[in-house]
Amino acid sequence: MEFFLYDLVVAQNIDSKSDEELEKLEDKWMKNLRKYNEIYGTLSERLPQDIFNHFNSWGFHDYQLVKMEIEHTSLLHSDIHFTLSNNNKWRLSFEDVSFFQFKHLNYDNNTPIFNREVDSWLYEEFLPFDESTLSFEVTFSSGGNILLHFPDKSVSLKKINGT
Repeated sequence: MEFFLYDLVVAQNIDSKSDEELEKLEDKWMKNLRKYNEIYGTLSERLPQDIFNHFNSWGFHDYQLVKMEIEHTSLLHSDIHFTLSNNNKWRLSFEDVSFFQFKHLNYDNNTPIFNREVDSWLYEEFLPFDESTLSFEVTFSSGGNILLHFPDKSVSLKKINGT
């Protein structure tokens, strides 16, 4: 993550921070948010309109990751699907993913701030990678982090019936 850093989220949730430290963290967060919103605004023609609108506010903040699937006809044509649930279920799909990376930022941390077993969606970033490819990165409260690259407009969102 370039802007919504997991370490910053964790630092804001440590009880022993002084008011001055918390204010500095909040200032850093707001500065990063402004920078990210400026970049995100330039992606309106590179993302489908419903995706751009959905992630122009809270996105899936606090939704639970129910399932992540990798589907491929070949390694050149691999799709990644996230099923998320809150009061409703949604499926966020990326087509023709050219890069995929998973890491767990709390894997070896025996005293994490957040539960390492609960994959609650915290923040995501859509950023330009090159002229025709976007990057998408999401961090979960557990410390799980997923980064992928996909062609412009190759992302979709579908509401799934039921919860």
